Amino acid sequence: MKSKEIPEIINKSKDKFLHVFFVASPILGIVSRTIIENYKINNKNVLIISLRDTPLILFNHQNFKVTSTKLDRYLEKLFFDSPGGRKIYKRITLQKKKFIIYSGWAYREVNYLLRKKNCKGHIYIEEGQGSYMNFIPYDIKKMTLIDKIKFNWRNRVNPLDGQGNFFRDDVKAYIGLSKETFPKAPVSRKYILRNFYSIKEYYKPKIFGQKTIGLTSSNSRLPKIDDWKRMLNNLIVNLPEKSLLKPHPSFTSNKIVFTKFKNLFDELNNKNIKLLGSDVFLEIEMMYEKKNIIGPQSSLFRYAKLVGSNYKQINL
Repeated sequence: MKSKEIPEIINKSKDKFLHVFFVASPILGIVSRTIIENYKINNKNVLIISLRDTPLILFNHQNFKVTSTKLDRYLEKLFFDSPGGRKIYKRITLQKKKFIIYSGWAYREVNYLLRKKNCKGHIYIEEGQGSYMNFIPYDIKKMTLIDKIKFNWRNRVNPLDGQGNFFRDDVKAYIGLSKETFPKAPVSRKYILRNFYSIKEYYKPKIFGQKTIGLTSSNSRLPKIDDWKRMLNNLIVNLPEKSLLKPHPSFTSNKIVFTKFKNLFDELNNKNIKLLGSDVFLEIEMMYEKKNIIGPQSSLFRYAKLVGSNYKQINL
């Protein structure tokens, strides 16, 4: 795997094209900012797209926040539409430049934008646990109509046999933090980022001195309030007095959901545990100070090990 070279598409376009980064999680923010710095992409040619209300505190670049409504989701599923993709493309066209895309995988918005003539390709960047699974790149041109309908309704993922519409095989490059990323991708297109500790330059630690943090599961895995209650009780039992708890973004990106979550947490919290905001990036906090993380199976386990922190996995 290559570690020092720059992907050809970036080398040829860093001073010409618009580089559109989809940031849907803290790790995507970290990787995106590191790519911009390591490959010296002209800051004027960077557009950051915030998904799931991800904070953009690592960036001083132009940005655009994408939100979706229930109507948008119906339009997506029933009419093969992408309201989010249309909004993003409208913002892109203001630059009057050709563009390339950086994303964790083939989001609906990404597939929409790749059909535009002025889009010159896309790159997959490490986004967490999914980047380490055995997903086999797929040929979108060989998908049957039935497959396209199923894909449009809901992305199918089966980590046991590598099936799932995660990574298109027409991608220009894969960029990750270790040689284990994107295990089924062609080695010739894989690149490792170095010096990712340089991200500390753009982040001031917010929980220095507080070493134990609990993590919740995703809201999608816990559809009922009773499931939330069981999860929070399990976490509180395993957390010491006056420790910290960071909710999964699926609990914080929607105001109504977060209000329900916080009310339930306040009701169950008998240890003076403090909730952390989405602007706390644990991946970077662990670069400043060794932490003890407690939570479900998560990509944070891998990053904790990478920077010398501890991760205790529990069933939630």
